[in-house]
Amino acid sequence: MHRLRTLSVSFDTHINPWELPRFRGAVACKVGLEHDWYHNHNNETGGYHQRYPLIQYKLDTHNGQMRPMLLCLDQGIEEAHHFFSQPDWSLRIGEQEHEMRIAQLNVHQHTLNVWEQPFYYRLHKWKAFNPENYEHYNTLKGIAEQFSFLERLLASHIIAFASGVGWTAAPRFEVKITDLLKKEWIDHKGIKMLAFTMEFEANVSLPDFIGLGKGAALGFGVVRRQGKTERQANNSK
Repeated sequence: MHRLRTLSVSFDTHINPWELPRFRGAVACKVGLEHDWYHNHNNETGGYHQRYPLIQYKLDTHNGQMRPMLLCLDQGIEEAHHFFSQPDWSLRIGEQEHEMRIAQLNVHQHTLNVWEQPFYYRLHKWKAFNPENYEHYNTLKGIAEQFSFLERLLASHIIAFASGVGWTAAPRFEVKITDLLKKEWIDHKGIKMLAFTMEFEANVSLPDFIGLGKGAALGFGVVRRQGKTERQANNSK
């Protein structure tokens, strides 16, 4: 068991999904590039930190408005003051200036644990593969083999998240994909990558909005827990 603090802040403005990298860039510039949790570049080497991102950039859809959202985990919450202590929160995202007023703020302490009964989740635009994994996936002929391989990758990404937030002694858990909703090719830094939107069950409790896989900090691989009513509605479609 591990206690994870989370802070999510949605802003009362609208941006398009492809503007999330610009949102991150604008926030990183506002706080100063020396605060590398905001952008995950290694300021000493010029490369990237190989770590799970504790500050993530999301879209919070509300009444047709796609609101930019910051998700901060554990140490990322302490880092948040570098933005919120600024006298001016306005951000220039692309060609437009946005006044960043808080629409919704949530602070939680989430219990990460493995349970007897599963929880049900939707996973949005999950980039599952590195080049080696994608090559292996293409050799699999049957749907059962592909699902089994994807389930192992998903479990490994959940373990990477757990390790990244300090839950290093996470016990074994079970993951099962229950519905593959969509496969699509998405551009990732100029490279086309296969992404999956799916539903899965796992007997591990995960916080809403965390990212898994590649692009976890930028709105890919977003996890949302599904309640009984949501699952029934989806199954009836």
